[in-house]
Amino acid sequence: MRRNKVAVVTGATSGIGLATARALASAGTRVFLVGRDAGKVAAVARGLPRGRVAGTAVADLGSLDDLRALILEILALGHVDLLVHCAGEYDWTESGRFDPDSFARLFDVNVRAPYLLTQGLLVGLARARGQVVFVNSSVVKGTGQGVALYKATQHAVQGLTDGLRQDLNRRGIRVTSLYPGRTATPRMARIFRREGKRYRPSALMSAASVAQVVVTLATLPAGVEITDLHLRSPHPY
Repeated sequence: MRRNKVAVVTGATSGIGLATARALASAGTRVFLVGRDAGKVAAVARGLPRGRVAGTAVADLGSLDDLRALILEILALGHVDLLVHCAGEYDWTESGRFDPDSFARLFDVNVRAPYLLTQGLLVGLARARGQVVFVNSSVVKGTGQGVALYKATQHAVQGLTDGLRQDLNRRGIRVTSLYPGRTATPRMARIFRREGKRYRPSALMSAASVAQVVVTLATLPAGVEITDLHLRSPHPY
């Protein structure tokens, strides 16, 4: 990668987002970090190689005001070569539970935010003939028992990505949906506890491995677009 490339990574303080920020920075990309916790964002920035931080922002992607401010801050960079949507909310769907607030939060962060952020950064992405990677979930392929609302938002992101692709392609922007299977992250540890299963990170994909796939996507020849990529661990868990 050229040293002057800029990547924006949401959810950059944990899990796949954190691993992606580190992998891109190690590959020579300047990374703009987005997270909700100021202390964690600052800690990640300090841990990246010297000169690899394009900027940082503390933003709640469920807030329209935060999204507007974030878009303006990123556009000030002049161009965006890569936008990686890693941030997301997760929740269980309890039988008989009436919780519209949880549904609204899931939709706002998982669907509305990546849509608005992509649209808001379109000028910068087009200027760089850049790329957008939507980190989705393998839940779109499974039954998703107990996660009906979360699964619904991931299907919505899938439809959103497919719907945006041709419009963005006309501007020279490539779009990829990445569907990781179970990956060793703090969220996955909580999921295993909820399911009453033994959590064995070594049997799952590592966040660093998924991040390396993102780096590979960003280094593909300009005339190639991978539209959908499903990842899974080859080990039983």
